[in-house]
Amino acid sequence: MNRIVPIEPPIAHAAHRWVEETRTLHYDYAGRPLLSLIIPAGIVPYYRQFSNGNLQSNPFTQQVYLSLDKPATIKAVFRMSKEALNMRPHRAGKDQAILGQVGRPLLDSVNGLYDVLQDLLIDWHGAKWNWTGSSLKTDNEGGLQAELEVQGGLTPWIVNLRMQYYRTHLNFREHRPWEWRPKLQPISGWSSWEAFGQGVTAEDVERTTAFLDVHFKPYGLEYVQIDDGYQTEVIPPEEKGRLADAWLRTNERFPEGQEGIVGSIRERGFEAGIWTSAMVTSKAFAERHREAFEIGPDGELLYGQWIYYVLKGEEEALAKHVVPFYRGLGESGYRYFKTDQIRHYLFDGLHQLVNEGVMSNEEAAARLREYMRKAREAIGEQAYFLACWGVLTEAVGLVDACRIAGDSNPSWTAVCKQIVESARWFHTQRILYLNDPDYVCARTEEAWGRSLLSLVSLSGGLLMLSDNPELYDEGRVYTIQRCLPSLSTATGETGPLDVSYPLDLTLPSAETGIGAAAGDEQANRAYALLGLTADSREPHPTASLWSFHFDTPAGRWCVAGRFAVVPLQETELALEALALAPDVAYHAFDFWKQRYMGKVARAISMEELPLGHCQIIGLRRDTGRPQLVGSSRHVSMDAISVREECWEAEKWRLEVAGVRGTTESYWLAVPDGFRYEGGSAAGGTITGVQAMEDGILKADIRFDEADVSIVFDFENQILL
Repeated sequence: MNRIVPIEPPIAHAAHRWVEETRTLHYDYAGRPLLSLIIPAGIVPYYRQFSNGNLQSNPFTQQVYLSLDKPATIKAVFRMSKEALNMRPHRAGKDQAILGQVGRPLLDSVNGLYDVLQDLLIDWHGAKWNWTGSSLKTDNEGGLQAELEVQGGLTPWIVNLRMQYYRTHLNFREHRPWEWRPKLQPISGWSSWEAFGQGVTAEDVERTTAFLDVHFKPYGLEYVQIDDGYQTEVIPPEEKGRLADAWLRTNERFPEGQEGIVGSIRERGFEAGIWTSAMVTSKAFAERHREAFEIGPDGELLYGQWIYYVLKGEEEALAKHVVPFYRGLGESGYRYFKTDQIRHYLFDGLHQLVNEGVMSNEEAAARLREYMRKAREAIGEQAYFLACWGVLTEAVGLVDACRIAGDSNPSWTAVCKQIVESARWFHTQRILYLNDPDYVCARTEEAWGRSLLSLVSLSGGLLMLSDNPELYDEGRVYTIQRCLPSLSTATGETGPLDVSYPLDLTLPSAETGIGAAAGDEQANRAYALLGLTADSREPHPTASLWSFHFDTPAGRWCVAGRFAVVPLQETELALEALALAPDVAYHAFDFWKQRYMGKVARAISMEELPLGHCQIIGLRRDTGRPQLVGSSRHVSMDAISVREECWEAEKWRLEVAGVRGTTESYWLAVPDGFRYEGGSAAGGTITGVQAMEDGILKADIRFDEADVSIVFDFENQILL
């Protein structure tokens, strides 16, 4: 295996050295500079000598501190690998938004950095500080650098270093990012399961891909995944056959076999995905191959719920029974693999042997991991690999995505669970793998679907639709298009798992879940679902408040999301809760209402939201000249269509990419003293420019080509 960094980062302290000529205190880690503290002349620094700042040895934490004999401003420079993030060193607290990020922004008051490739968490406390830049910058060696100023003094400024943080502090033991990283690209697609179930047919797939091709592929949908229903009913179908036969053969509903499925999907320009399971249902087959199956203390074949007969997670059994069907499916042209019931292989299968004292916990975990390793080797590193379901620490370092929530369906209980589990597990997003909240059933109540689609897209989750498209009306098609594709969002916070609210959000209710109740009963049941009471209402309970920060060639902005997992009251939300500077003015734009909300500072008014509804607000720092404040193309406003925005010589230019033949709207804030003089669009047509209230200009742009360059001329009357 090729290493990403030269050595495994040591679980050992960063060593200090003082350079008098530059008055700089350096800390070096893993053979390279990590932290430099520049002390002004005439100031006496006090700091720990040698390695006695190690708070604990396992997991390892080192505390660095710096005191000064009198107040002074010191400069701190952090140097990290090419994959690093500004990271809040704890999960969102009360009245704090859950933080996500696209790009490498440095966020106001977020007091931590995470070096992904070294699995090193850094956080600091004890003094006022501020960033000197807005983004992590590339240094001369190809790594990333962050710089801040600290108001030092006699009270120590404390820096904590937690080496191998996810691996040892959070106990994801298989996390070795210096050796292997998952694929981090966004995934958007469609799956057959919730649409057609086990009765899916080749005609269903062909009809659906034709619909997806027209309505969603131009907007970024890439994958079509066939789920349970294509394979033989008994796994495997013949006692004397191979386990691979169950998956490489298809049933009578797919007469052209796997090659026919892949061909029909690829013909429409999609990548083909396939579902498989770890279960073996044929007792006759298992009896015939007893040497490859786990045997219980009673001498009988080990049998587990959902998994049936349990294959041995050993080289010989896996090479004979598992590798061939993964390799065969890969050779058929599948590039996306979902392995289901793998949690049952461990928890309902192998753990029975642990309970009986036949096998150790370590052996059970190793066998599950070996199963996943053999599957990964068979499909190859280029294929996309999803483990399903349950967050499995044993799958870390082998899979690209992991399903973090239970089975989806159109009920509110299922939708709410997807939102809540996306929040609970967000600290793993694009650190360990891509988070999969399970399929999005957009056929649910329209507001619920809009909330879930918005969250999955903005948070960068694995976005797989799963409906019969005949159930999509014009409104649902429009909503899905606005949320495609999912983004490359990574977590902006970390910390131990919050276990203070329930894992399984189920209630004995009507088929439509909480939606069957009304009025106060509906609200009370929604609170009960999260383990709360109506008497403990908070402005932003669990999973309801998010803040996504963008740092792209198109600029810097934030998107705040409120999701009514319970009915949310009207409130004033402090900008600090979103990791925004409180003393700066921002333009606010409500995406789903397509309306400008004005300039805000310190706080923003948030509206009352009924259960299941959402509010998505874009926030851009006021520049004092004409600037983009909102768009209609994507819920991110707009990390998808906007390639570049610039202002030069009284001209505003926007480079955008879109879907040919469609029209999108872009909103500009035009301050007093600037007058619009006209515009042009290369590659497109300006179909309308409308002056709105509050100095807003709305421009409608038709995409005659996929790429359009818009130029608006302004007269700066202030300078005249």
